[in-house]
Amino acid sequence: MKSHVTEAIDRQPFADKSEMDAAIKRHLADHGADLPDTAIEILRMLSQYAVKYPGVAFMKHATIARHIGRSRITVIRNIKRLVDVGIIEKVPFMRSVNGGKGANLYVINPCDTSEEIHRTELTEPHTAKDSEANFGYEPCSLLSENNYVLESARNYNNIPAPLYNALSPFFQGAELRKYVGIVFRAKTPKTRLESHTEAFSACIIDSIRRYKLGHIRNLEGYLFASIRKLSRRIFLGEVSVCG
Repeated sequence: MKSHVTEAIDRQPFADKSEMDAAIKRHLADHGADLPDTAIEILRMLSQYAVKYPGVAFMKHATIARHIGRSRITVIRNIKRLVDVGIIEKVPFMRSVNGGKGANLYVINPCDTSEEIHRTELTEPHTAKDSEANFGYEPCSLLSENNYVLESARNYNNIPAPLYNALSPFFQGAELRKYVGIVFRAKTPKTRLESHTEAFSACIIDSIRRYKLGHIRNLEGYLFASIRKLSRRIFLGEVSVCG
Protein backbone atom coordinates (compact mmCIF):
# COMPACT_ATOMS: atom_id res chain seq x y z
CA MET A 1 0.00 0.00 0.00
CA LYS A 2 1.33 3.43 -0.93
CA SER A 3 2.33 5.96 1.70
CA HIS A 4 0.64 9.35 1.62
CA VAL A 5 3.88 10.90 0.31
CA THR A 6 4.13 8.43 -2.59
CA GLU A 7 0.45 8.92 -3.38
CA ALA A 8 0.86 12.71 -3.38
CA ILE A 9 3.89 12.58 -5.68
CA ASP A 10 2.13 10.22 -8.08
CA ARG A 11 -0.96 12.41 -8.31
CA GLN A 12 0.70 15.85 -8.21
CA PRO A 13 -0.89 17.74 -11.14
CA PHE A 14 1.18 20.96 -11.12
CA ALA A 15 4.86 21.80 -11.34
CA ASP A 16 4.59 24.59 -8.76
CA LYS A 17 2.20 26.72 -6.74
CA SER A 18 1.85 29.38 -9.43
CA GLU A 19 0.44 26.81 -11.86
CA MET A 20 -2.02 25.66 -9.23
CA ASP A 21 -3.10 29.23 -8.46
CA ALA A 22 -3.64 29.93 -12.16
CA ALA A 23 -5.80 26.81 -12.52
CA ILE A 24 -7.91 27.77 -9.49
CA LYS A 25 -8.38 31.25 -10.88
CA ARG A 26 -9.58 29.78 -14.17
CA HIS A 27 -11.89 27.29 -12.43
CA LEU A 28 -13.49 30.09 -10.45
CA ALA A 29 -13.89 32.21 -13.56
CA ASP A 30 -15.68 29.31 -15.26
CA HIS A 31 -17.77 28.02 -12.34
CA GLY A 32 -17.60 30.56 -9.52
CA ALA A 33 -20.99 32.09 -10.27
CA ASP A 34 -22.66 28.69 -9.89
CA LEU A 35 -20.84 27.60 -6.74
CA PRO A 36 -21.98 28.26 -3.16
CA ASP A 37 -19.71 30.49 -1.10
CA THR A 38 -18.91 27.49 1.11
CA ALA A 39 -17.62 25.47 -1.85
CA ILE A 40 -15.34 28.33 -2.87
CA GLU A 41 -14.14 28.66 0.72
CA ILE A 42 -13.32 24.94 0.81
CA LEU A 43 -11.44 25.16 -2.50
CA ARG A 44 -9.31 28.05 -1.24
CA MET A 45 -8.60 26.17 1.98
CA LEU A 46 -7.55 23.04 0.11
CA SER A 47 -5.17 25.13 -1.99
CA GLN A 48 -3.50 26.41 1.20
CA TYR A 49 -2.79 22.80 2.22
CA ALA A 50 -1.73 21.77 -1.30
CA VAL A 51 1.56 23.65 -1.54
CA LYS A 52 4.19 21.01 -0.69
CA TYR A 53 2.88 18.80 -3.49
CA PRO A 54 1.17 21.43 -5.66
CA GLY A 55 -2.45 20.52 -6.21
CA VAL A 56 -2.62 17.68 -3.66
CA ALA A 57 -4.01 18.02 -0.13
CA PHE A 58 -4.76 15.47 2.61
CA MET A 59 -7.61 16.52 4.90
CA LYS A 60 -10.45 15.01 6.92
CA HIS A 61 -14.01 16.28 6.62
CA ALA A 62 -14.01 17.15 10.31
CA THR A 63 -10.83 19.20 9.95
CA ILE A 64 -12.24 21.20 7.06
CA ALA A 65 -15.49 21.73 8.95
CA ARG A 66 -13.65 23.01 12.01
CA HIS A 67 -11.51 25.43 10.00
CA ILE A 68 -14.37 27.03 8.07
CA GLY A 69 -16.96 26.87 10.85
CA ARG A 70 -19.45 24.66 9.02
CA SER A 71 -20.99 21.28 9.77
CA ARG A 72 -19.42 18.08 8.48
CA ILE A 73 -22.51 17.39 6.36
CA THR A 74 -22.24 20.82 4.76
CA VAL A 75 -18.58 20.19 3.98
CA ILE A 76 -19.35 16.82 2.36
CA ARG A 77 -22.14 18.34 0.26
CA ASN A 78 -19.96 21.18 -1.02
CA ILE A 79 -16.98 18.93 -1.73
CA LYS A 80 -19.31 16.83 -3.87
CA ARG A 81 -20.27 20.00 -5.73
CA LEU A 82 -16.60 20.74 -6.48
CA VAL A 83 -16.11 17.16 -7.66
CA ASP A 84 -19.21 17.21 -9.86
CA VAL A 85 -18.09 20.30 -11.80
CA GLY A 86 -14.60 18.82 -12.27
CA ILE A 87 -12.61 21.25 -10.15
CA ILE A 88 -11.27 18.63 -7.75
CA GLU A 89 -10.94 14.87 -7.50
CA LYS A 90 -11.56 13.15 -4.17
CA VAL A 91 -9.59 9.98 -3.43
CA PRO A 92 -10.33 8.05 -0.19
CA PHE A 93 -7.00 7.15 1.42
CA MET A 94 -6.45 4.06 3.54
CA ARG A 95 -3.98 4.13 6.40
CA SER A 96 -1.14 1.70 5.71
CA VAL A 97 -0.33 0.93 9.35
CA ASN A 98 -3.53 0.57 11.31
CA GLY A 99 -5.92 0.08 8.44
CA GLY A 100 -9.20 1.90 7.94
CA LYS A 101 -9.83 5.25 6.34
CA GLY A 102 -7.54 8.17 6.97
CA ALA A 103 -7.73 11.67 5.60
CA ASN A 104 -9.13 12.02 2.10
CA LEU A 105 -6.75 12.97 -0.67
CA TYR A 106 -7.95 15.91 -2.77
CA VAL A 107 -6.45 16.69 -6.18
CA ILE A 108 -7.09 20.09 -7.75
CA ASN A 109 -7.53 19.46 -11.46
CA PRO A 110 -5.65 21.43 -14.12
CA CYS A 111 -7.80 23.71 -16.24
CA ASP A 112 -8.90 22.65 -19.70
CA THR A 113 -8.14 25.45 -22.14
CA SER A 114 -8.52 23.51 -25.37
CA GLU A 115 -10.96 26.04 -26.79
CA GLU A 116 -8.27 28.71 -26.56
CA ILE A 117 -5.95 26.85 -28.93
CA HIS A 118 -6.24 27.99 -32.54
CA ARG A 119 -7.41 25.10 -34.72
CA THR A 120 -4.87 25.49 -37.50
CA GLU A 121 -2.60 22.93 -39.11
CA LEU A 122 -0.43 20.81 -36.84
CA THR A 123 3.22 21.78 -37.23
CA GLU A 124 6.52 20.44 -35.95
CA PRO A 125 7.89 22.42 -32.99
CA HIS A 126 10.96 24.59 -33.25
CA THR A 127 13.90 22.84 -31.57
CA ALA A 128 14.74 24.57 -28.32
CA LYS A 129 18.15 26.24 -28.24
CA ASP A 130 20.79 24.96 -25.87
CA SER A 131 20.69 28.27 -24.04
CA GLU A 132 17.02 27.82 -23.26
CA ALA A 133 15.80 25.98 -20.19
CA ASN A 134 16.24 22.24 -20.63
CA PHE A 135 12.93 21.44 -19.03
CA GLY A 136 9.83 23.53 -18.67
CA TYR A 137 6.23 23.90 -19.66
CA GLU A 138 4.88 26.78 -21.64
CA PRO A 139 1.77 28.58 -20.36
CA CYS A 140 -1.32 26.73 -21.54
CA SER A 141 -2.95 29.87 -22.96
CA LEU A 142 -0.02 30.92 -25.17
CA LEU A 143 1.20 29.74 -28.55
CA SER A 144 4.85 29.81 -29.59
CA GLU A 145 7.13 28.14 -32.08
CA ASN A 146 7.59 25.34 -29.58
CA ASN A 147 3.89 24.52 -29.57
CA TYR A 148 2.06 22.02 -31.65
CA VAL A 149 -1.21 23.56 -32.81
CA LEU A 150 -4.28 21.67 -33.89
CA GLU A 151 -4.97 20.82 -37.50
CA SER A 152 -7.86 22.25 -39.49
CA ALA A 153 -11.39 21.04 -38.90
CA ARG A 154 -11.45 18.02 -41.23
CA ASN A 155 -7.75 17.24 -41.72
CA TYR A 156 -6.44 14.49 -39.44
CA ASN A 157 -3.46 13.56 -41.60
CA ASN A 158 -1.12 15.77 -39.59
CA ILE A 159 -1.84 14.15 -36.21
CA PRO A 160 1.14 11.94 -35.27
CA ALA A 161 0.20 8.29 -35.84
CA PRO A 162 0.81 7.14 -32.23
CA LEU A 163 -1.51 9.82 -30.89
CA TYR A 164 -4.16 9.25 -33.55
CA ASN A 165 -4.07 5.48 -32.99
CA ALA A 166 -4.51 5.89 -29.23
CA LEU A 167 -7.33 8.44 -29.37
CA SER A 168 -9.30 7.71 -32.55
CA PRO A 169 -10.99 4.52 -31.23
CA PHE A 170 -12.65 6.70 -28.58
CA PHE A 171 -13.03 10.17 -30.12
CA GLN A 172 -13.77 11.76 -33.48
CA GLY A 173 -14.07 15.27 -34.84
CA ALA A 174 -13.96 18.08 -32.30
CA GLU A 175 -13.52 15.65 -29.40
CA LEU A 176 -10.45 14.12 -31.05
CA ARG A 177 -8.95 17.54 -31.70
CA LYS A 178 -9.59 18.57 -28.11
CA TYR A 179 -7.67 15.64 -26.65
CA VAL A 180 -4.85 16.05 -29.16
CA GLY A 181 -4.48 19.59 -27.88
CA ILE A 182 -4.49 18.47 -24.24
CA VAL A 183 -1.67 15.99 -24.87
CA PHE A 184 0.49 18.53 -26.69
CA ARG A 185 0.01 21.18 -24.02
CA ALA A 186 0.81 18.76 -21.22
CA LYS A 187 4.03 17.30 -22.63
CA THR A 188 7.35 19.17 -22.71
CA PRO A 189 8.44 20.72 -26.02
CA LYS A 190 11.51 18.48 -26.24
CA THR A 191 9.63 15.23 -25.58
CA ARG A 192 8.83 13.53 -28.88
CA LEU A 193 5.85 11.24 -29.11
CA GLU A 194 7.57 9.14 -31.75
CA SER A 195 10.40 8.28 -29.33
CA HIS A 196 8.07 7.10 -26.56
CA THR A 197 5.13 5.63 -28.47
CA GLU A 198 4.31 2.83 -26.04
CA ALA A 199 4.55 5.00 -22.93
CA PHE A 200 2.27 7.76 -24.27
CA SER A 201 -0.25 5.31 -25.73
CA ALA A 202 -0.42 3.36 -22.46
CA CYS A 203 -0.87 6.59 -20.48
CA ILE A 204 -3.71 7.78 -22.71
CA ILE A 205 -5.53 4.44 -22.74
CA ASP A 206 -5.15 4.03 -18.98
CA SER A 207 -6.66 7.49 -18.40
CA ILE A 208 -9.63 6.71 -20.64
CA ARG A 209 -10.10 3.31 -18.96
CA ARG A 210 -10.19 4.91 -15.51
CA TYR A 211 -12.75 7.42 -16.75
CA LYS A 212 -14.99 4.74 -18.26
CA LEU A 213 -14.81 2.70 -15.04
CA GLY A 214 -15.93 5.75 -13.07
CA HIS A 215 -12.68 6.07 -11.11
CA ILE A 216 -12.28 9.68 -12.25
CA ARG A 217 -14.84 12.31 -13.24
CA ASN A 218 -12.71 14.84 -15.11
CA LEU A 219 -10.95 13.09 -18.00
CA GLU A 220 -9.46 16.29 -19.42
CA GLY A 221 -7.78 17.26 -16.16
CA TYR A 222 -6.64 13.72 -15.34
CA LEU A 223 -5.17 13.16 -18.81
CA PHE A 224 -3.36 16.50 -18.68
CA ALA A 225 -1.84 15.65 -15.29
CA SER A 226 -0.91 12.11 -16.39
CA ILE A 227 0.84 13.24 -19.57
CA ARG A 228 2.68 15.96 -17.66
CA LYS A 229 3.85 13.44 -15.08
CA LEU A 230 4.97 11.04 -17.83
CA SER A 231 6.92 13.83 -19.57
CA ARG A 232 8.67 14.60 -16.30
CA ARG A 233 9.64 10.94 -15.91
CA ILE A 234 10.90 10.81 -19.50
CA PHE A 235 13.02 13.91 -18.92
CA LEU A 236 14.52 12.35 -15.79
CA GLY A 237 15.37 9.20 -17.73
CA GLU A 238 12.91 6.99 -15.86
CA VAL A 239 11.22 5.87 -19.10
CA SER A 240 13.28 4.22 -21.84
CA VAL A 241 13.09 5.24 -25.49
CA CYS A 242 10.97 2.97 -27.65
CA GLY A 243 10.00 2.76 -31.28
